[in-house]
Amino acid sequence: MFYRILAAPPGYGPDEKYMVAAYETLEYTSCVGNVKKADSSRFAATLEEARTMLPGSARHLPSEPDHQFLELWACDEAGD
Repeated sequence: MFYRILAAPPGYGPDEKYMVAAYETLEYTSCVGNVKKADSSRFAATLEEARTMLPGSARHLPSEPDHQFLELWACDEAGD
């Protein structure tokens, strides 16, 4: 499973700057949804907070930021 940390689209509040989306493959069309925090919010105020939404076994993969996609992460199992 792959995870991308994304910049939220324009128009969201200062505490809604980042989101984490899950993908089955590296293809953008393989998105299976947003990762949510314990309070069911899909937004994070900081990049560090967004990283806490990733599974514990996720590892950071080298990537170049592209448009709103900021970081790429992966783990062997979904929700692992």
